[in-house]
Amino acid sequence: MPLRVVRSDHEPERPGAADAAASLLELAHAGDPRTGAALFDLVGAQVNRLVWRVLGADEDHDDLVQQVFVALLAGLRRVRDPAALRGWVAAVTVNTVRSEIRRRRVRRLFGLQAAAAEQVHTPTASHEARELLERTYGVLARLPADERIAFALRFIDEQPLGDVAAACDCSLATVKRRLSAAQARFRRLAERDPMLAEHLRELEVKR
Repeated sequence: MPLRVVRSDHEPERPGAADAAASLLELAHAGDPRTGAALFDLVGAQVNRLVWRVLGADEDHDDLVQQVFVALLAGLRRVRDPAALRGWVAAVTVNTVRSEIRRRRVRRLFGLQAAAAEQVHTPTASHEARELLERTYGVLARLPADERIAFALRFIDEQPLGDVAAACDCSLATVKRRLSAAQARFRRLAERDPMLAEHLRELEVKR
């Protein structure tokens, strides 16, 4: 049984988003200098949300978002189908975050970076919900990068399995294996935290 946490809704699909995606790609393929601003306007909320979902309220959030947009601008001309834009953005964002998680683990392994405390700022949530999220992200930080990302996209961002697999650039079977491993590892670690363990038991009762 996965842990359910308080989360804000996805940013709504804006009216005319398909036309906006098509217009963006036209700008990109033409080398128009307005491409960067148009890209941020169209997918900025999506990128910010995905980075937050996987890492929580990370102190390097803004730098990571900037890294994502550098990668997006570098590869945008390769996108031909406007309908594929949002999926491609998700995949680039996930790949950037995955690389950062792995770099941090290497730095910590060699003592070059201290483990950061997981902090969550959700003004609409109760104190208990914020505490639950903070502890959740503390456990997620101990999962392998691929498992952490799959878990966050599926159970925190509540994406369909197909979207999770696409964002992670893997097959549906692979993402299911990652989620199964992530759930087992998460439960094992969460049982060591009284608050998370109690929450998991409450969820079991409600099943």
